[in-house]
Amino acid sequence: MSASIHPPVQLHIVLDEDSYQGGDSVEMARRFTAVAPTEVVRAAKGSQRANVLRFDLGDDTVIAEADDDPLWRDALATWLDEEFAETSALVARENDARQNNGEQSVPFTWAEVKFGAGPVIAIRMKDSSIPPEAAGFVARARQLLAGGAFGADAIAAIRIPACASIEAQVADAHRTNYLESQLYEAAHRPETQEVDRYSEEVDLATGEGWTDELQGSRSKRDAPTDSELAEAVAEAEAALRQGVDPSDVAAEERAADAEEGDAVASVKDVEADDRGKDEAVTSGEGCAIDGGSVPEHLDYRVWNVAYADGTSVRFDSVLGEALLD
Repeated sequence: MSASIHPPVQLHIVLDEDSYQGGDSVEMARRFTAVAPTEVVRAAKGSQRANVLRFDLGDDTVIAEADDDPLWRDALATWLDEEFAETSALVARENDARQNNGEQSVPFTWAEVKFGAGPVIAIRMKDSSIPPEAAGFVARARQLLAGGAFGADAIAAIRIPACASIEAQVADAHRTNYLESQLYEAAHRPETQEVDRYSEEVDLATGEGWTDELQGSRSKRDAPTDSELAEAVAEAEAALRQGVDPSDVAAEERAADAEEGDAVASVKDVEADDRGKDEAVTSGEGCAIDGGSVPEHLDYRVWNVAYADGTSVRFDSVLGEALLD
């Protein structure tokens, strides 16, 4: 069902240098007027705010009073949802057109909503698209603001989710990918061990490295010394007396060595990732300028509330309370 209200809104698009130079800003603004009157500008030099969509609504006094009406709140959420969906579709068409013209697409990162003189509510986009839950996040933020959940101090911005939360989720995703790759290698290790066992048998039989036919080149490995050969023969004879295939014993020893090495490497890598997660900066919002990818299933629960005095706090949007570091 389409929204029954249409609050006054203006759309401001802020592009980085490359994106602004790469397209026709006037034509881009004209295309986005299907959503709202649009202005496309280039980000100020050195600015941390670029590739941003900003929805500026009118005087928040009227809207705030109307928020007491549940029907109004529902209608506003429906209207925002429609605006966001239409804007995301326009962004996709804009980037498709740029790519077809051999130009760089715009890596949009944040969608901002501002009601009158109220704080900016910024939602992290994924793949240059506003998430379907964005309208609900805005409604929740306005509900918390009205209830005084963030305190009495003036608020400059609410970032959804907090940059520290994004960084932690990216680190978790990298850790998961690493562990999955280790499990894959471990599952396929028997095949590698079989190749290694065969190569050793060839070495012992020829007294030298791989043959040209097996190796595919003329390089040779150093031949084993007499003492090494004698030791190998002694171990093989002992294994035969016990009814064990000598090649199986060698393969088991190699597997044990490899697993021990992998375990040490895995622990070191995971510990390094954990240290990075613990040291994530929670007060700053440096990822506002980060155009990198985010996890596919980004968790928007933990927000960053930035106050006008420059301080900030992480906030659990479900519990409705600040998080202490």
